Amino acid sequence: MEIASPEATSDTLESPFSPKKRPVSLYSLISNSKDAGVKCQFCLECFDLLDIFNHANGLSTFAAVNVTNEGGGKGDKPVFRKWASLGRTYTVKDNTNPQYHEKDFEISEVIQDAGMIIIQIFALHPANSMPVCIGTTVVPIKELLHSDTVVKKLRVGSTEKGTVVIFMKHRKENKYQHMEDIVEYCSVSEVIPDEPPEPTEEEKQLKNTFFKDILGNIDRQRYHFKLRPHLQCSLRVCEEMFEVSTSFNVPALFIRLLCEREHANLLVLKDMVQGFSEEVSTITAVSRNSKISQYREELSELGQCSKHSFKKSEWKGMRECKWAPVNLHAQVLEVAATQHDTHQIPSSESRHQYCLMAVGALSAHWDKFKNGGLLSLLGQNKDGEKFTKRKDLYKVLQKVEALLGKTREINDESKFVEMVCSLKGLSNEVVVSSSLEELQRTLDSEKQLEIMTLSASIEKLPSNGELCSLSSPRIATLCQEYCLHVQRALVWSIAQLELDNREHFLSLLSRYEACFSQLLSAVISSFIVHLCFRSRDPVFEQQLSDLLVPIMWESLLSTHGDETGMLEDMVFVMQHISDITAQVEGSHESTQVHVSRVTGSPFNVTVVVSVPMELLGTLPDPVRAGGLISFTCLFFTHGINEQQTIAYKISETGLQDKVCEQFLSDLQRYIEEHVATNPDAYTNQLQGDSDLESSLEKLHSLYKLTKKAKCSDFIVLAEQIGRDIGCMRFTSCKSAKDRTSMSLTYEYCAILCQDHGFLNEDVPPVLEQFRRDGTRYHNTFKNIGSYKYCFNKLQCKMLPTIYKPPPGTFGDGALQT
Repeated sequence: MEIASPEATSDTLESPFSPKKRPVSLYSLISNSKDAGVKCQFCLECFDLLDIFNHANGLSTFAAVNVTNEGGGKGDKPVFRKWASLGRTYTVKDNTNPQYHEKDFEISEVIQDAGMIIIQIFALHPANSMPVCIGTTVVPIKELLHSDTVVKKLRVGSTEKGTVVIFMKHRKENKYQHMEDIVEYCSVSEVIPDEPPEPTEEEKQLKNTFFKDILGNIDRQRYHFKLRPHLQCSLRVCEEMFEVSTSFNVPALFIRLLCEREHANLLVLKDMVQGFSEEVSTITAVSRNSKISQYREELSELGQCSKHSFKKSEWKGMRECKWAPVNLHAQVLEVAATQHDTHQIPSSESRHQYCLMAVGALSAHWDKFKNGGLLSLLGQNKDGEKFTKRKDLYKVLQKVEALLGKTREINDESKFVEMVCSLKGLSNEVVVSSSLEELQRTLDSEKQLEIMTLSASIEKLPSNGELCSLSSPRIATLCQEYCLHVQRALVWSIAQLELDNREHFLSLLSRYEACFSQLLSAVISSFIVHLCFRSRDPVFEQQLSDLLVPIMWESLLSTHGDETGMLEDMVFVMQHISDITAQVEGSHESTQVHVSRVTGSPFNVTVVVSVPMELLGTLPDPVRAGGLISFTCLFFTHGINEQQTIAYKISETGLQDKVCEQFLSDLQRYIEEHVATNPDAYTNQLQGDSDLESSLEKLHSLYKLTKKAKCSDFIVLAEQIGRDIGCMRFTSCKSAKDRTSMSLTYEYCAILCQDHGFLNEDVPPVLEQFRRDGTRYHNTFKNIGSYKYCFNKLQCKMLPTIYKPPPGTFGDGALQT
């Protein structure tokens, strides 16, 4: 069958780069070699594709474009291995001459000489929407770089299926002016590939230099939406997905902190051998040594995993990397508006950036969920009481050790007044606190007497100017003796808590520490990402000035089966987010942002972020002064999968209801205490207090609906309020790959509607484009090696409409993770 036509020859084909024709598919070939300097674009179009399904309205097709350094096999048969780059792209409309969207490829100098571009055209089967290959062709990169037009026949076996034409253009002229010259007005459902405006030199310095060691492996997709002519503007949208190196760095530093804490406790216990039975002292020392060895082993295992910059979803059950969060990525949506008639390149002032974070469930996948999660395991029971006592003991211990350090350093007698006041408060807390009963139970009468005597001596000290007339060496000695005695008593009490049912309690403690480490890594990663992209946001600046940054965390986990245990783990660690603080310090030596150290105790962790002095100078005064930045979490959950359908059928939604009730209460309190008191900072985000008030009322109404059935409007409105009040936004499901991708891509569209003039009828085609060819679709490949969302047909039917994946992007063959 002869398919070639006069239209499909290189002599007669009109280049899509001519002013008369609009290029719908632009591909960029960018060399990694500085010497080669090859930068060019090519456009992909097809002609006379064989309609193997006899579609009435044309083929529903997409293309897979792959770059490989392997070359072709016999008879130009492609060799599918060792991809240098991989991408998929989809048609705008159904027709037999499809035009394809933009992709970016990086091609090294070696691949330029021997590499191949493999182009496959697929059609979606009308019965099951599964892709069927209708043609394959191979183009040598060398040939493409030396010719403006390459014509290739698509073949499957010996049958010709059509013709694919590649037009080449070297990128020497101003690319923005060129693109503006050749585009035409189109509806918002049509996507014109383009690049966003060049960042300013200051922004390049900020992102590329300061944060290049933190944010890596960027996956970027660009779109150009031309709104309806009467709006006289278009939107350039750049969607970016970053891996964050702190996924593994922060957990490693946290493990070191735990190891150092146990070592410090061991040294204190060794000084306390006298006065305790040899058996008890030996058991306590062995326990400490065992935990230190365990931490060191797990730190070594985590070091092997940290060769990767993110934890794949299929690794979530591996104990070796249990400390790191699953599939943590930063998602940045940049939207720039420009006027049609001016051909103006958008300035930095006209661009809007939205930062979102995606992460898997913060839970103990390696320990399974036979007995539920931490909320059940450390809830209202004996283990929970021991856990609470341990936390209280550690918090007092941290205060004692801080004062002990001051007594050894302070030489100024006037500062003893402040110290004595602190010691008096500490003495009172140690003596009267009901949570510190272990001190009285585990210490012998002689040691109790020593502490009581010292406490009485401290209580007699004046806490005013008269203190200066006393002997400062005697006061320093008294303070040191008291702190040392209390320190020993606290460390001994902590050790005694672990002796009762030791193995069981330590396993629960290990589960909590690993889940908390995932939370710590995710929060600090998000904080650094926001430092990069929101440093000049007035709302974020106000939050930094207040030393309190809100987080709105969206969970899509169900309340049936194992995901209930995952949710319990998450709810429990979220209750301890107040134990995390961040501190920013300037560095004259480093030109890059990095996490320099983690300090504190297991229940009061401070992460120190080191930044160049130039960046530190742009931050608010309280941050520059070394203030500790706290975080408050507004956490809600709403299941959307088939397991949640079952949960509604059998009335297993109690945990979800409880979490959402707490979320609404926390949200109301935060708005009253921080948003309402700073109206100037929220001028650009809010259209007036009444709008926010009505949104909260509507959210409460939607919550009532969630008690009976799935309500996606509740999720969407909660996300909107979170953006309005400047929260750091997280979205989570089991592995942050499928349901999370559906939620994030819909949130992109909600942003375009809320802030950039999109209408509801504009959403479906754009939403499908995000899900078919956006960064979240690439995230599936990064995790499981396959471009498939892990939904089967039954699961898709159970999903709310706005979270259903497009046909052909899911299937039973996808690896469930």
